[in-house]
Amino acid sequence: MAAIRDAEASWDPAGAVWSGELRYRLLWALLEEAGLRLGEALGLRHRDWKAGTGTTAQVAVVHREDHPHGLRAKSGHRRVFVGSALDRLYGDWVWALCEAGADVELDDWDNAYIFCDLHRGRRFAPLRPESVCKHLAARKKDVPGLPADMTPHWYRHPHATALLLSGVPMHVVSRRLGHADIQTTINTYAHVTEDAELRACADWQKITQAWGGRP
Repeated sequence: MAAIRDAEASWDPAGAVWSGELRYRLLWALLEEAGLRLGEALGLRHRDWKAGTGTTAQVAVVHREDHPHGLRAKSGHRRVFVGSALDRLYGDWVWALCEAGADVELDDWDNAYIFCDLHRGRRFAPLRPESVCKHLAARKKDVPGLPADMTPHWYRHPHATALLLSGVPMHVVSRRLGHADIQTTINTYAHVTEDAELRACADWQKITQAWGGRP
């Protein structure tokens, strides 16, 4: 995940600018950190990103029926809190959009889509999911070591796995992923915590030392 982020865009400290595809660096970082479905990410509007001004930044996933490409939030409305680094990256993307003239061309900034076209078609129109998949397929050829089965949806699995292995309760992970039923989360990820619990039994010496040295 770090490899593909770095391949998309890099920060030039001398010029204090990003070079490359900052839009895709933000998209991959968001999928990695927030565990959103691709349709949910592409459906985000600027009004949905609540910057962390004195509090934790959050992204509002909102069910809407008016996306030009038919995208909608599968699980209705939910809030997903994100870290300050991702929030700053979004701010840098907003700055890049303004430099490209979005603040002048767009009549309603709040309702404009975060992930939009810059190079093809109508400028600032919402990005299509097939464009993302095509871009990812090209990146697999350019970046060594990317999993062959890597798709935008693939990001949800390491996201959930990392949270569970860090001790985040199953019901919290379920809400963050937007599962309609916690049983879906349990069916998909129960093996993660089960393997971790069973692995804890492997260090027999450590376990028996807790007995106080008794045979």
